[in-house]
Amino acid sequence: MAASLAQSIQGPFFIGLTMNIFLYGVTTMQVYLYFTKYKIDSLWLRTLIVILYLAETFNCAISIYYIYNTLVTHFGDEANLLSGSWAFTADALLTGAISGAVQHFFAWRVYVLTENVFIVAAIVLCSLANMAGSLSATISMATTSLALLPNLGIEVTTWLVGAVLADMIIAASLVWHLRKHKQFYPALTSTINRILRMTIQTGVLTTIVAIIDLACYLTIVSNLSPSHLIFSMTLSKLYTNCMLSTLNARGAWKYDGSSEGEVSHGRSNHPGVSTQPRSRFVVMSHDP
Repeated sequence: MAASLAQSIQGPFFIGLTMNIFLYGVTTMQVYLYFTKYKIDSLWLRTLIVILYLAETFNCAISIYYIYNTLVTHFGDEANLLSGSWAFTADALLTGAISGAVQHFFAWRVYVLTENVFIVAAIVLCSLANMAGSLSATISMATTSLALLPNLGIEVTTWLVGAVLADMIIAASLVWHLRKHKQFYPALTSTINRILRMTIQTGVLTTIVAIIDLACYLTIVSNLSPSHLIFSMTLSKLYTNCMLSTLNARGAWKYDGSSEGEVSHGRSNHPGVSTQPRSRFVVMSHDP
């Protein structure tokens, strides 16, 4: 019986941990590239990257501790397989906090580009719902056994739906703004298209994983086989890597040829076409 419980409950956690550690390696490489290439970014942004990396490191450490403590230290202890622990519940809290921090960063970027407070407010509210849901789920799991995971539907739904909505609003607002202003930069069409592709890809990735995570929780966890942990364990790393990949990709967003000078000085070859939005576009391709 203990073996079947370990397989059904700790198995998905172990698979998710393996993927989590792999993505941590990608995160480490991204952080190294960032601090190597962008040494003049704002202090607050560099501090945020350090905090996120330390949080991801702590997340990996406590997850390794949990699986070792459960399957090695307490080997054969069936009761321990169902008992929650601080190391297990802390993963939900860290995931919510990291995803919320990344979403707030993109909310700031959306504000700088669009100056639309209503869009930013919607992103922040959804992100706060994401963080509140993860905190509530953490508190509930800390006071119950793993057998009661199906009873956390409201907390988990609030957490993941908030994250999905925030990601969708971020991606949609950035795509809308960039497509709207492509006409001001005919020489930069390929550059803007690359930014659009990256915006969609990063937003869609976290959205899809969060939706799969929620679907697995709602449909499978009732059988005490929480396969949603496979996806939940990777969410925080995906958010961090999406943010870092966006920052590191700035080096590839170069202006093209002779048009560089004209665009950079706010001039246009097209009479009647205003170049006023230029300063907000540059935020996407230069230092925040």
